[in-house]
Amino acid sequence: MPSITSTVPPLAGRHSAAPAATHPSAADAAAADTTRYAVFCALWAIATLFHMAQSRLYTTQLHYLLLTLAALAVLAKPSSIVRLLALIGLQLYEVFSRLPDISNHWLFTTFVNLTILQALVWTAFKERRLSVDRGALLRAFAPAVRLELLILYFFVVLHKLNWAFLSPSASCAAMLYKAQHAEALLPSSPAFILANIYLTLVIETLIPVLLIFRQTRTIGLVVGLVFHCVIAFNSYNGFYDFSSMIFAVYFLFTSYTFISTLRQFRSNSFSIWHIIKQRFSNFSFSHGAFWILVFAVFIGSIKVVTKVSTDYFRLVWGAYSFLYILLLLLSLYKARQYFPTRTFSLPHALFLLFPLLVFLNGISPYIGLKTESSFAMFSNLRTEGGITNHLFIPVKAQVFGFQRDMIEVIASSDTELQHIADEGKLITFFQLKNRIADVRPARVEYVRNGQHRTFALATASPNDELLHKSPSLLRKFMRFRMINKVDPQPCQH
Repeated sequence: MPSITSTVPPLAGRHSAAPAATHPSAADAAAADTTRYAVFCALWAIATLFHMAQSRLYTTQLHYLLLTLAALAVLAKPSSIVRLLALIGLQLYEVFSRLPDISNHWLFTTFVNLTILQALVWTAFKERRLSVDRGALLRAFAPAVRLELLILYFFVVLHKLNWAFLSPSASCAAMLYKAQHAEALLPSSPAFILANIYLTLVIETLIPVLLIFRQTRTIGLVVGLVFHCVIAFNSYNGFYDFSSMIFAVYFLFTSYTFISTLRQFRSNSFSIWHIIKQRFSNFSFSHGAFWILVFAVFIGSIKVVTKVSTDYFRLVWGAYSFLYILLLLLSLYKARQYFPTRTFSLPHALFLLFPLLVFLNGISPYIGLKTESSFAMFSNLRTEGGITNHLFIPVKAQVFGFQRDMIEVIASSDTELQHIADEGKLITFFQLKNRIADVRPARVEYVRNGQHRTFALATASPNDELLHKSPSLLRKFMRFRMINKVDPQPCQH
């Protein structure tokens, strides 16, 4: 564990002869929150490292390397607000330079980062100094981030309530189940796959509900941690980037007892390492043989891992996630759980801003805005072209017309548009217009509103709408999926 120093309220063990533990005093809770801040920052940095490992972008651009180094710097000293700001600044730069082409978890990370920055400004203004109390900073941003996670889960479930996701032949749950290679241990019959579809919905609904209530929060944490631990091993993709982000936010729901367990684990780990160093530091043939054996096992493990897995970071994820879950279970066994009070109580109405933006992002497909990075990943949701497969949200709920104006590309001199035509996909006019205005292809044939049309650059009028991009703000935040001409839609991110 990274270096974490603070006072944590003493909690009597479940089997201790000491008097029953009382809820931590306000002073003890404030001291513990300082430690909780440092642990959260460490977990947030680890999530960044898992994201970078999944994307494999370390050497492509300078800011990716700097982002990785910033995460390592936070791990070295997680109590540093300056280092956290450097990490957040580089994350935001990376996100806004890539918009709208970013993943769902990285967009959610952005909302959390903006919430932390808002809390930092608010706390500094409240305390009238730049050197803010770290515990106060955590108490300022944690309630809003908790709300944002609940909103994320709400839309993850809502988007899956569609006919395609409930169909074993088309459901992303079925596809991911097979990619999990679960059929080696579990049945793969249509009935079992259908049961897995509904089990997925039940689990993703239960997790946020259990997290809301203090009496069931520990159950929600365990269920959520195990669920996201398992799906991160899916062979379809390295989902440990998403899961590690969830693990970090889960920490904001944990009790003060968990902090005590982390500190004890850190202390024991250093003690064991110190004993090993003392025991084997003196030169002797037996000690030399021991270190040679350790080195040989290490090299052999590398060879085995290289043969077994092309994505060795799944093993790193396994060690990290199993340790996290083990320590949480140990903290549940040791003592009563005392959670921070006012779990969802915002320090000011202004802190509703980013939870509301998270909600707006999730509801976008239903009101006619973007369909990508709207938390609809692997949900089979379709809302485009005046058609929806959702169980109860009608297409007439769309107040914006972006999704209604769908285009079938017939042929084009542009490679990307021709690829769309070859795949038989439909795209929004918004996408077509911006692509043509950007690359200015010599010729594009397409069908819009049932009419066959042709764009020819040589004869196009300067006022042709296809030669003028949409406003930059729209292009930054609006991204749409390509869809098949016929349903059911295939599973896609």
